[in-house]
Amino acid sequence: MMIIVNILEEYYEKIKDKNSFGKELSADEGFIHASTYEQFPLIIPRLEKKGGSFIVLLIDTEKLKSEIKWEYSKSFNQDFPHIYGEINKDAVVKAVKLSDF
Repeated sequence: MMIIVNILEEYYEKIKDKNSFGKELSADEGFIHASTYEQFPLIIPRLEKKGGSFIVLLIDTEKLKSEIKWEYSKSFNQDFPHIYGEINKDAVVKAVKLSDF
C-alpha cells in the first residue's frame, strides 16, 4: 500500500540524502501524519492555509520499517495512517512538489 506524507521543501532539502528521517516531524504528537491517495485531497486545503512550499512523499508501507497505526481523526471523521518512528529512505518511492502532484 502507498501512503502520503507532506513535508516542507526546506526540510526535504535537509533530509533527502539521509538514510532515515522524521524524528522532528513526530516530536509534538509522537507520530508522523500520513494519508492515503483518497484522503489526500482533504489535506491539501490545510497545507495551502499553512503556506510554504510542500513536498509530497509517496511511501511504500511494505518497505517502511516503522509501525503504522490507523487512528481516528475527529475533524475528518475517518481513520488516518500515522507513522510511529522514522521513515527509512528506501520506503520513499517518489518525492514531488505539491504544485506538481
